[in-house]
Amino acid sequence: MRFFESILALDSEWKSSEYVTVQRWMRKLRRRGSVSTLRAYFKFLAWFVQYIGMSPDDFVKMSKEDVSKKVQAFCDKFSDEDKKSSASNAMKALKSFLKANGFDVEKLSLKGSYRAMKRPEYVPSKEMIYKMASVCGLKWRAIILCLFQSGLRNSALRALPYSMLKDQIESGAVPIRVHITGELRRVLPDACKEGVDYWTFFGKEASEALRQYIDWRREKYGKVDNEELLFPSESRELPKGDRLRRPMDQYHLTKIVRVSAKKAGIKEWRKVRAHSLRKTFRSILDAGYLDGGQMAEDDKEYLMGHKLPGAKEPYHNANVNVLEECYMKLRWSIEEAMTEAAKVEALKAFARTLGVEDIEIKIARLKEAEKGLSDEEAIGRILRKDLGLIKLGAEAVQERKDNSDPKMIIDEERLEEYLAEGWDVQTVLPSGRILIRK
Repeated sequence: MRFFESILALDSEWKSSEYVTVQRWMRKLRRRGSVSTLRAYFKFLAWFVQYIGMSPDDFVKMSKEDVSKKVQAFCDKFSDEDKKSSASNAMKALKSFLKANGFDVEKLSLKGSYRAMKRPEYVPSKEMIYKMASVCGLKWRAIILCLFQSGLRNSALRALPYSMLKDQIESGAVPIRVHITGELRRVLPDACKEGVDYWTFFGKEASEALRQYIDWRREKYGKVDNEELLFPSESRELPKGDRLRRPMDQYHLTKIVRVSAKKAGIKEWRKVRAHSLRKTFRSILDAGYLDGGQMAEDDKEYLMGHKLPGAKEPYHNANVNVLEECYMKLRWSIEEAMTEAAKVEALKAFARTLGVEDIEIKIARLKEAEKGLSDEEAIGRILRKDLGLIKLGAEAVQERKDNSDPKMIIDEERLEEYLAEGWDVQTVLPSGRILIRK
C-alpha cells in the first residue's frame, strides 16, 4: 500500500475513501483528471494532512481564515526550500480539494503565484543520440534507440510487455509496430496518457538493437517468458523471481540516459533526460521525408501520442500500414547522421568506456609513426593492444586457445556460434560488430 493510500484511507483502485471529503473530491477528479494527476494530488493532500496533524474531514470544518493560513504556510514551505514547482502544484491540489468541498477559493486569502524556473533541458541531435547508443551496453543501447525512434514516453516504454512484440522480434520484422493502449496502465498508471490509443514504431536501428538485447537475455536466463517486461528492472533489491516482471524506476532510466550522454561527450549532458529523446523524435517528424516531402500534421500528432479531435484517431488506428510507409520514409538512417568525424568521436568515446586512457595522444603517436593511417584504423590497433583483443580472421580460432583472457570482435552472423562455445557479449561497437569475451 502506498503511503498516501493509507493516510487518505483510499482503496487500492482509488475509487473510494473512508473520508467523506476525499470521496467527494475524488469523484470530481476522476471525471477529467489523468491517473498521474490523481496520484500527484493525493500525495500533496496526504503530505498536507500530515503537516497540519488532522484528518481531511476535520480540516474543512475550520474557519476560512485558518484554512487559508494553513494552506499558505504549507505551500510557502516548499517555496522556502527552493521548490517553486512543488509549491505551485501543492496550491493547485489543495485549491481543488477545497473547491470540491464547497469553498469559494477565490475568496480565500491565498497567494499562489510561485515563480518556478523552467527546468533546463538539452535536446540532443540525431547524430548525438547514435553516439550515445554507441557507448552503451546492449540493454541501454536498445532503450536509447527505442525511445528515440518511437517517441514513446518514459512510462510507456517501461510498461511494454515482451509478449506484445515477441512475434515481431522473432520474425525479424522492420519496423516493429508498438501499440499503446489502456491495458498498459495495469503495469504503470501513467503508461497511456489521457487514454489515447495509438501506434508507433521501432525503426531499423532500434529493432536490431532490441533483438540483440533479447538474444543476450535469452542466453543469460535461458528463456524470455511472455509475462516478462520488454525492459524490466533486474534490480537485485527485488526477489529473483520478480525482477523480470517489474518495471524499472523512471528516474533510473533518466539517469542512464544522462550517463550515456556524458560518455558520448555531450557537454550539456546534465540537462539530457529520457523526455529529451522524445523531442528529438519530433524533430525527425518535422524534418520531412528523404524525397523532400512532408508528413501530415495529423500524422505527427498521432505518432506523438497526442489526442486528436473528432474521429481522426480511429481513422489512423485503421490505417497503420499507410502510417508505417510514411514513417519509413523519414530520415532515420545512422549513415546520414554520422559524419566521418562523428564516427571517430564515437569510437573514441567507446574506447574510454573500456578504460583506454589518453586515446587522442595514442592516436597522434601511432599516426606519426605510420603515415597514411586513418583515425579509425589507429583506434582499432590501440584497442587490440590495450585490451588484448584477438586478431580477426581464421587465425583467431587458433590464437584464442592459448589466451588466458581472450576477447574478440566478430560480425553479428557469427555471434550464435561463439555463444554456444561459452563466450559472452561485452558490447556492440558503433560499426555493428560485437565485442565478446571468453
